[in-house]
Amino acid sequence: MQELALPLPDQVDEAINYIKRLETNIKLAKEKKESLMGNKRSRGDCSSSSGAKGIIKLPKIEIHEMGPTLQIIVTCGVDEHFIFCEIMRILHEENVEVISSNTSLTGHSLLHTVHAQVYIYIHTWF
Repeated sequence: MQELALPLPDQVDEAINYIKRLETNIKLAKEKKESLMGNKRSRGDCSSSSGAKGIIKLPKIEIHEMGPTLQIIVTCGVDEHFIFCEIMRILHEENVEVISSNTSLTGHSLLHTVHAQVYIYIHTWF
């Protein structure tokens, strides 16, 4: 069975309706995201007993180089564990050996301390 092509004005109308449906879907998805993010924030706020509710702290990263040894100290919010994971991934990618790592909770922040060793490989060809 052969389909007949729609006249150009009808094709334009269909395209407009399709774009409007996409815009509606995007708006609904954004509202759902905001709702979910709001729920996450409110759960985090409920667990906090300080008066500093709603304050977002930026992570603090310190790197101390002592010869081939690195000490990396990361202070971040309790919901920002991904920062530690990202640092570990980067160290692995750069072939840096992690000697030890420690995570502790201090108030409403996580303190990650990583000790690592950088190895420099020198290839000699004889």
